Amino acid sequence: MPFRTRDFTLFLLAVAFLVVGITATVEEDLSSRSQSAAVVSFATDTEVASYEAVVPPAREVPRASRLAELRAKIADFVFPETPVVEEEVVVEETEEVPVVPGSIVLCGNYHTINPAWSPAGLQFEIVEGARLVYRETEKAVVDEFGVSSVMPEREVVAQLPLRGAPQASKSCIPTDVVGIALDGSLIRNNEHTLYRVFGEETLIGYALDGFPIYGLSSRNSDECGGVAMSTGYGYVLSTEREGVLGCFSGAPVSL
Repeated sequence: MPFRTRDFTLFLLAVAFLVVGITATVEEDLSSRSQSAAVVSFATDTEVASYEAVVPPAREVPRASRLAELRAKIADFVFPETPVVEEEVVVEETEEVPVVPGSIVLCGNYHTINPAWSPAGLQFEIVEGARLVYRETEKAVVDEFGVSSVMPEREVVAQLPLRGAPQASKSCIPTDVVGIALDGSLIRNNEHTLYRVFGEETLIGYALDGFPIYGLSSRNSDECGGVAMSTGYGYVLSTEREGVLGCFSGAPVSL
């Protein structure tokens, strides 16, 4: 009896090993099939479809036809119009006035002025058709190497016109300042008595219209106080006129 029990036990163990072996074989086979299916699926999903592009043949157009078409387009093109901006031209009008000899003709807007004016160091010089009133100054400059130096500089404070003969039309006096004296001071029209101490041979200064102003004279002058001097036309002072000038024989400049 014990012998049979041992045989039966061995038989059961053999059957168990057989079942385990069969189970392992089946699982391995199923795993291999699953991997093969995944590989096939991946290959199918990643397969790239190919397309063929078909380009239609280019239409050949003769060169003469292309040129004619281009000329037609250029001829039909309308260029946009550029707006023309008209510049406003400012013309300084000179008031023409009838003048009575010995009188002083003042403009309707006549007024006194007190410009920021310093006579110190002023000089006169004719440059390019104008009489410059200027002073020499100095300006500190630094060159490219950092070296500082002082350079002379000309400061122009007024520019008077050069005139040879009086104009036919006379101009009224707009302000009390009518000229610049040789010492750089302003000549005011109501300070005529100050300059009567000089004779007609003495050049006092220059009027704002560019003509020279001389001292007291007994000559018969025109309505503005001008006479023909040996050096040309110029103004002279008179005891019959209560002012340096009666009017301007040329258009005056502004200070």
